[in-house]
Amino acid sequence: MDLIQSNGQPHYGRFSVLPKTIDLNQYQYKTPYGDVLTGWRKRLKYKKFKFCCIQHGHYTIGLAIADIAWAGHAFFYIYNHQNHEVLEWNAINLLSRNTVVDEQPLYNQSFFSKSPFQIDIQHANGVRYIHVTKYGEIRLSARIFCAGTNPLSMCSPTGINGWTYTQKLTTLACEGFFINKQGETIQFNERTFASLDDTCGFLRPETAWFWLSCNFWDAQNNRIGLNLASGVNESFGNENCLWVNGVLYPVSDVLFQHLDEGHWTIRSLDEKLNLDVKTGWRRYENLNLRLVGSQFSQWQAKISGTIQQDDQEIVLINEYGLLEQHYAKW
Repeated sequence: MDLIQSNGQPHYGRFSVLPKTIDLNQYQYKTPYGDVLTGWRKRLKYKKFKFCCIQHGHYTIGLAIADIAWAGHAFFYIYNHQNHEVLEWNAINLLSRNTVVDEQPLYNQSFFSKSPFQIDIQHANGVRYIHVTKYGEIRLSARIFCAGTNPLSMCSPTGINGWTYTQKLTTLACEGFFINKQGETIQFNERTFASLDDTCGFLRPETAWFWLSCNFWDAQNNRIGLNLASGVNESFGNENCLWVNGVLYPVSDVLFQHLDEGHWTIRSLDEKLNLDVKTGWRRYENLNLRLVGSQFSQWQAKISGTIQQDDQEIVLINEYGLLEQHYAKW
């Protein structure tokens, strides 16, 4: 299946098989007044990004590359939950110079470069290869294996004239190593988890969302993954999912509530999911250029609570995860 149909519009819904291609040239973009946009005017409306989180023991690693047309953006961090030390880097390339985000679902190659760091992401034959270098020296090398886990793959209408495609995976096996803040080389192992988020589309000019991601081994040694969102991908289904040993189960709509500083709750409409979230260090950005801007918070979180799934109860006890709140004007 190609994401864009012969009539110039996308397929919508959740897909059991990943689309083979996303051919932007085939998509006919219209303004709310019916005018067809092409060339650079269409390109400026198109946003795409890739995010990866790796959970290894008490380390959480996050990295992303984003192409939002007027700028390319990337970040990389390693957070140590035991001593709260963080190694962090982020950069912006105006007009997306030295920025490539390849959105094709099955085979793709992306990179971002701005001295001293470079991030390279490749995907082929169900394996995601990620390298982060500083002055040419490897700081992170990861091979992430997508086989054995059902992908979330969906496309939903966005606003009056746009669409959003997202592809997410959690509890993925990961091989490789990273260099921590002390310069020590730390190898990934059989308990390491990775999660991937590839998103693209014609998002709303003002976009806002809440998002939570979590990977952990439960008391019965099941690998549990969780992806919850509010504010995006809600116009034809949602992107809320629970993974148990790689099998994907849909979750109903959820509500994120901020109770007080560092304390959130998340509950589902059908009352089967109830989570308590305590937040710590956050990766924060605040950019207001009037015509464009962004306020981004991604907190390191500890998540507790329960999820009812068929005849079993999933229990979370201070599990590491990410909680995100993002507002963008683009």
